[in-house]
Amino acid sequence: MKYVKPSALKPGMISLKSIFDKRGVCLLAANHELTAGIIKQLQIMDFPGLYIYDEYAEYEDLREILDEKTRMDAVNALQTMNIDRVMYLSTEITESLLGVDELVIDFKDLKFYHNDTFAHSVNVAMLATTCGIGLGLNNYDLQELCTSAMLHDIGKRGINKDILDKPGKLTPEERAIINQHPAIGYNMMYDNPVVTSRTRMGILLHHENWDGTGYPRGIKEDHIPLYARIIHVADVYDALCQKRAYKDDYDPKECVEYLMANCGSMFDTRIVENFIHYLTIYPVGTDVMLSTGQKARVLKNRAKTVLRPVVMLEDKTVLDLAKDRDTYNITIVGYDQVFIEGENLTEP
Repeated sequence: MKYVKPSALKPGMISLKSIFDKRGVCLLAANHELTAGIIKQLQIMDFPGLYIYDEYAEYEDLREILDEKTRMDAVNALQTMNIDRVMYLSTEITESLLGVDELVIDFKDLKFYHNDTFAHSVNVAMLATTCGIGLGLNNYDLQELCTSAMLHDIGKRGINKDILDKPGKLTPEERAIINQHPAIGYNMMYDNPVVTSRTRMGILLHHENWDGTGYPRGIKEDHIPLYARIIHVADVYDALCQKRAYKDDYDPKECVEYLMANCGSMFDTRIVENFIHYLTIYPVGTDVMLSTGQKARVLKNRAKTVLRPVVMLEDKTVLDLAKDRDTYNITIVGYDQVFIEGENLTEP
C-alpha cells in the first residue's frame, strides 16, 4: 500500500478505501480500479490522496477498524443534528472497536477527505473510545464517552466559518469567539433528554488543561471529568494529524511527541501514557530504514509495541521486531514521512 496524490494517480490503480463525495455519494467502492474519469473528478474536488494497493499489499495488515460507510453515516448524522442517530452510531463504533483483535489506530484510519468539524469529531470518537478501552471502562461508559466525543465540537455550528477556517493567526476577539464553542455545545444539548449529564460535561470541559490554564472554567487535575480529559487528548492528537487551512499536518511521531511533551500541563499523564499504546509511530505502508542499513516496509503494528512493528525487507524477508529473538538489536533509524516509497528517509 502507498499513499498517492491525485497528480500521480493512474487508471488501473486499485483504491484501498471507498471514495465518497461531500454528499455521501460513493464515487468508487473499495478494491476497484480507478478510471480516468474518477481521477479527473478527484482532482477537481482537490482530493488530498488515496491509499493504493502495491506489491506489498498482499502482505500488509490492511484491516480497517471502522468501515467508510459507518464513518459517512456518522458524519451525516452530525451534519443533520440527528442526535438519536449519533447515539446509535456511538454504540456501533464502540462495538466495532471492542471486536478488533489487535486494536491499534493507524493513520489510514484517520485520513479522510472531509477534514471538517464533523469528520474530525468521528475521528476523535474513535480515538477517545480506544483510550477508554485501554483504561478498562465498561461498555455503557464507553458508549457514553463515544457520544460525548462525537458531539464535543457541535458548538462550532454557532461559530462563523470565516473564523473557524481562517488561514492566519486569530485576533484576541476571534479567539474569544472560538472559545465559546464548548459552552454553546453544552447549551445545545442541555434540554435533550437522551443526552446524559456526563456526556454534556465532556462537551463543556474538553478544553480544560490539567494545570488549570484551559477554558471555559479554568479547573484542573481530577476536578476535570474523566471523559473531558480523554477527549482533550484525542481532540489535540487528531487536530495535529490533519492538514487545516491554517496549518500543515504533523507526522505520527511528531503527534505523539507533542502529547508526551505536554503531559502534566495540558494533559493528564496517565491518559497520555495509555493513549500512546494504541497509536502507530510507523503506519502500515511506511518505508523505514533499519539500523542494519536495509530498507523495509511496515506490514503490521501491535498495541503497546508500536516502536517495534513487523516489517518486510526488499527481498520479501519478514522481520518481527518485537517477537523475533534475532531482531532485538535492530532498530528503525529512518522513515518516510509521506507513506510513499521514497529515497530520503527521515531520522526519527
